Amino acid sequence: MIDVIEVYVVNAFVADNQGGNPAGVVLNAQSLDAAQMQTIAAELGHSETAFVLSSKKADFRVRFFTPTEEVDFCGHATVATFSTLFKTEKIAAGHYFQETKAGVLSIEIEADGRVTMGQALPTFGAEFTPEEIAPLLGIHSEDILATGLPVQAVSTGMSDIIVPLIDEALLNKIKPDLDAIEAFNLASNTIAIHVFAITPTESDISARCRNFAPAVGIDEESATGSAAGALASYLHRYQGGKYRYLFEQGEILNKRSLLWAQVDGDEEIIENVTVGGFSDKPQRIPFRIEELA
Repeated sequence: MIDVIEVYVVNAFVADNQGGNPAGVVLNAQSLDAAQMQTIAAELGHSETAFVLSSKKADFRVRFFTPTEEVDFCGHATVATFSTLFKTEKIAAGHYFQETKAGVLSIEIEADGRVTMGQALPTFGAEFTPEEIAPLLGIHSEDILATGLPVQAVSTGMSDIIVPLIDEALLNKIKPDLDAIEAFNLASNTIAIHVFAITPTESDISARCRNFAPAVGIDEESATGSAAGALASYLHRYQGGKYRYLFEQGEILNKRSLLWAQVDGDEEIIENVTVGGFSDKPQRIPFRIEELA
């Protein structure tokens, strides 16, 4: 038997309707098993594909697959999913909840199409030395050390190693050793290395970022919603006094992306983390999959 499934490709976190990070979105995934979901994600080939199912705990259950494995949560695929549901008129603007492997998380859809997602409260994990991290990125340890900020694993659903750089020009000079990054992530039980540089105070952009996740099949990603929540939490804790952030990512890939993040609470007790952005028009693609016996 051949099932026709409703598959879209959507760019999330676009800047002026350009750039962003493409995600696959499968709206009628209830009949699919995990093996079929993995097959679809691999064939689409995007960093993540989201599969929308019914839920007894929330408005929707969403599962996320990279081309090689299932992951607990994906920020840009969440934005892509709810933007697709909204733009295909399956839901209206309003407040929703999604069930994920990272927990039940809130979603807000505004009338202009911006999707803002709640993330898990941050956990601050292991710290690493600049000497451990710099060789993975082809930079000098002093480029990290001079920031006075820690290199630390932070998670708001996915655990990223947050790496500060002293100068945003250094972002373009990174030469990632992807094999070494993959090995380091696997050994440290983290997903990715998320590198950032604070921008000048007169800029609307809070920080510019790059994200490397070869351990889950992603060499470099143009917009990483989960890491944006982790970075906002990190900056809120270590720089303090700021609650709203705008991050830029993907420019070096010619996919400039903008991610809005907000952190509520004080530096010691964070009470809420949200990340949001816009998506372009969902593009439906023909897709058939033979039902597994």
